[in-house]
Amino acid sequence: MISYEYIVSDKQGLHAINSLRLSKAASKYESRITLKSRKGTADCKNVLSLIGLGARYGECLEFLVDGQDENSAIEFLKEFLPANL
Repeated sequence: MISYEYIVSDKQGLHAINSLRLSKAASKYESRITLKSRKGTADCKNVLSLIGLGARYGECLEFLVDGQDENSAIEFLKEFLPANL
């Protein structure tokens, strides 16, 4: 299992559009990708779960990746998140 912390830089926070992009991208990986915030946890492959977290600008999020392709998934997140969240 690999973890990665990210601080939300999008002024609108985690909203429908970037949640949809994240869930579509996460679905391409076999690994389980979980997002932890101060409000709880979400399966990154479930867009409604992500939206429900309501993560805001400046909030620290922790991504937990566990599975066979966890290294490639975490590398993807490191590139994806700054451009989309």
